[in-house]
Amino acid sequence: MVKKFNEVGLREQKIINLLLQGYENPEIARELDIAERTVKAHFNRMFRRFGIRGGIKRVKLATMLYKKQLWSERQQDFEAHSSPQTDVSAYAK
Repeated sequence: MVKKFNEVGLREQKIINLLLQGYENPEIARELDIAERTVKAHFNRMFRRFGIRGGIKRVKLATMLYKKQLWSERQQDFEAHSSPQTDVSAYAK
């Protein structure tokens, strides 16, 4: 389902961030100083790109992107904690 996630443009990233904060289309349009129909066009493009269909598209998109964000953060945490420790000063007395 998550196709071309890395191909989200800067404007779409801003729209996604506002969506995840609970903004509605008119609020997103005002915040980004663009027309509401431009916001809708961005959403429709993302829905097609990610293969999202059905009645609650915004919720599906937000859920998918939120899960992707959590997964990315967990991956970063795992990589940070799984690297070998080279500091041996903790063992010195």
